[in-house]
Amino acid sequence: MTDANAESDYTPYTILTIFVVTALIVFFAYSIDLISHLDDSASSFQSSSSLVLVWRISCLLVGLCAIVYMLKCGPGNMRVMSLRDSEELILHPDGISKFVTFSSWTLLSNVAYFLSSIIYHVLGKYEFSTPNLLLQLQIVTFCTGIAMAFMTATIVRHIILPDEVRIGRNHDHMFLFHEQIMHNFAAIFLAVELILLQPELKPEFAIIGLFIGIIYVAFSYLFAYFGGGYIVYSFLHPKPKIAPILVFVLAGMISLFYTGLWFVSTLENVLAIPILILWISVIVQFRATHNELANETTAS
Repeated sequence: MTDANAESDYTPYTILTIFVVTALIVFFAYSIDLISHLDDSASSFQSSSSLVLVWRISCLLVGLCAIVYMLKCGPGNMRVMSLRDSEELILHPDGISKFVTFSSWTLLSNVAYFLSSIIYHVLGKYEFSTPNLLLQLQIVTFCTGIAMAFMTATIVRHIILPDEVRIGRNHDHMFLFHEQIMHNFAAIFLAVELILLQPELKPEFAIIGLFIGIIYVAFSYLFAYFGGGYIVYSFLHPKPKIAPILVFVLAGMISLFYTGLWFVSTLENVLAIPILILWISVIVQFRATHNELANETTAS
């Protein structure tokens, strides 16, 4: 008799989807000459303003402090899905093992953008030659960082936090310093940067978001198979029949958020600023929502 579990394991198709989508992304990026588009937009990310430099340094320091705090604040609280048994587990990762979440990648992208922009800013201020790779990195980290930040904030506020309230779990840990930076302030910082710079974003850059999404999924699987033995997000588990579709959905959502932000960037500030303020106001949340019947015993 055929093993039903083996029949329902769609992992090979999920892995195949990752390779196919990656190949299509590379082909599309090559066909549109993505590098030349990045070079064309590079000048719009330049600024000679000392105020902008101070702002960027402040954002970088906050991001670095969040990373340090994340490493030193002790064990976290993470709901994951085991790879072998497909069962939900509550783990308490510590140190660098916390950086397997999509939220932590959002924080790292934020820090990478502000670091590269500061280096570029200082080099330009003192008339040093600036490597093209640094300019391209600045644009890539901005496009991915802002899209990931808005997506992360949206998912946390409208999916994860309501689910925590629904099941009666204490979720105060979601509002620690580093969590606030990942879930709220990363989006705010990059939205302000968008307003200050008014960079020349292009719709073609949406492909970068698709690529970083695929990279994260691939990383999640490599970590699950050769590291922790678990998938951080249950919807990314490779075995279900719908898994190959969800792989593309995650990556596509990053591109979708970028496309929305690109559209806002094409508007005059008199329209863009109110839209960004309204958008941020509906995706950030700074305090826990406590259910009176919540079971507080799971707090740790």
